[in-house]
Amino acid sequence: MTDIETASQLLGVDAKWLQAFDVTDPFNDESRLEGFLSLRPDHRYGALALLRVGGQPAPQVIYATPKLHYPFGKDGSFHFPPIRRAIVYEKLDGTNVLAYRYWDASGGTRLTYKLRLAPVLRNSKWGPFLDYWKELLAKYPDIPRLAQINNCNVSLEMYGARNAHLLAYQVDLEAAVLFGIRPADAAIIPPFELQTLGVPVAPLLVELDAAEDPVNRYGALRAVMESRNRPAEDEKLTGIEGAVWYVSEPSGRVTLWKCKPESVEEIHWATGINKAAVVATCWNALETSDVLNYEVLLPLLLEEYQQDDIERFRSHIDEAIAEVNREFNFRQKVWAAYNDLQAKGLSLRADKGQVMRALSQQFRREEIQKVYTAIARREGLI
Repeated sequence: MTDIETASQLLGVDAKWLQAFDVTDPFNDESRLEGFLSLRPDHRYGALALLRVGGQPAPQVIYATPKLHYPFGKDGSFHFPPIRRAIVYEKLDGTNVLAYRYWDASGGTRLTYKLRLAPVLRNSKWGPFLDYWKELLAKYPDIPRLAQINNCNVSLEMYGARNAHLLAYQVDLEAAVLFGIRPADAAIIPPFELQTLGVPVAPLLVELDAAEDPVNRYGALRAVMESRNRPAEDEKLTGIEGAVWYVSEPSGRVTLWKCKPESVEEIHWATGINKAAVVATCWNALETSDVLNYEVLLPLLLEEYQQDDIERFRSHIDEAIAEVNREFNFRQKVWAAYNDLQAKGLSLRADKGQVMRALSQQFRREEIQKVYTAIARREGLI
């Protein structure tokens, strides 16, 4: 049996959903990990079929942070499951990090961390995710104990001004526990059932029981979240990115459903593919890829849209890719220029005026505000 056939069998997905990986684990002496990552948009999203550790066979499945769906179909009709209780937490806007354990050929267990669509944490052109996470591990030294003490993989969010996405956070860099994933069957363990050892948890928003109408509460929560949001610099928002519903069904199973305010969605996804959604997907792609092109973007778009719709929108997708690449290259140029100034002992935090005067020699006047915003956000000043 070939490797991809083994991985397909382990995960129970067609080979077309699998992406090969061969990486080293930065948290375990750069041990080599080989296998396949699942792109199927269900409970196996981001899951690993880990085949070899350190070159030795160690076939195993690692379930990761699943794909979150809306509780309604493309026709707009809701399909909430029967609800015994629902606990709703804030959906933080950052980078998802999974703490997971795997075993090697000798049977020893190791702990490491992964991004949603990558088998391990790493630094990239888009952001020093590995360095950021090591900072947070120093801040919260009990994070490495969470997977063992709860006997599950643990999904966390890494967010803040230095790891900015759509939301402009005031906090510099933070971590929050989201939920657990049971290794045997990918069952969700909600945050209120986890021991978190003082590590922050995503903020609790509301609770509802079986007697309440979830559709009405969903709409009311969406309106409340929308009222909190305001435009910020650099096409970002201040406020809240959304909510995650942890729905406990009568059977005891917990399912996850997402809810976002209109200012975040911009255009309801049921109306079809749109440029705002494609641009957001481009930035997400750069978390795990050093290049952005149509081939990199397509698997992510296929999670939400049909192939025919994507092909009809292809010219706009190419425009969005070009736009994000231009912006990304601009930020790279800014950060490189600022790094040169830091090497000379200058910093935006200590002497904003001198730094900006120096940068004004390298950038056009109309670009200076964008230059300042890019650096200040990276430095956690805004």
